[in-house]
Amino acid sequence: MNWVKGGSLWVRHGREKQGIIIVVRRKLGNAVNRNRLKRRLRSLCLKNKKDIPKSLVIFCQPSATQTAFSELEQELKALLSELAL
Repeated sequence: MNWVKGGSLWVRHGREKQGIIIVVRRKLGNAVNRNRLKRRLRSLCLKNKKDIPKSLVIFCQPSATQTAFSELEQELKALLSELAL
């Protein structure tokens, strides 16, 4: 299971049967910023539900906290299309 790497996010297939795991480390900022990022990513996953595999791990990079919502959406879609290949 290799990571598909982008500028702000890395994704890979999960080991579980189903579910989305969002990894946001303390290094990315205080609790408010980390929780905001998790909410944004959950929203993107719900919005693009048909493109998301059943089991997915999203690993956030430090630049993700400063990235606009629309850019995160574009990056996630691009990474998921690469992951499907």
